[in-house]
Amino acid sequence: MNEHSHEQGLRVHHLVNLGGLIAVAGLDREPPDFLLGALISVAHERETLTAEQRARVAALGRQKLDARATAKRAWKSWRRARELHSLTLSSAQMRRLIAALGAAAPQDPERLAERLTGLLERADDVAAVVAEQG
Repeated sequence: MNEHSHEQGLRVHHLVNLGGLIAVAGLDREPPDFLLGALISVAHERETLTAEQRARVAALGRQKLDARATAKRAWKSWRRARELHSLTLSSAQMRRLIAALGAAAPQDPERLAERLTGLLERADDVAAVVAEQG
C-alpha cells in the first residue's frame, strides 16, 4: 500500500494553493514553458527589489487575495510549507537512522522509508506521553 505521510499531504496542499495563486493571477491558461519562464524571471527580479518595491508588489497581491477571500488559506499553507524540509537519504543512511532509533532495518530497501517514518511517529507519541506525565 502506498500511503502518504501527513507532511507529504501538507506539501501537496501547499502546491495546490500555489497553483490557485497562478489562476488568481490570470496565468493558468498560459503554456507551461511561458509560465515557468515568467516565474523564473520574477525570481531573478525579486533579488533586485528594494524593500519599498517589494512591499508594493506584496500589497498588490494582498489586495487580490482579499478580494477573493483566499488570503487566510494561502497564508496558512505558506506557513505550513515553511515547516517542511526535503531530505534525500541513501538506503545506508536510513538503515543507520533506524538502528540509532533502536530497531532493525528491513532488508527490502522499498520498506526503509516506511519503517523510519513509523519509528519517528512512535517517538513523537512517546515524547507526548512523557511530557504529559511530567
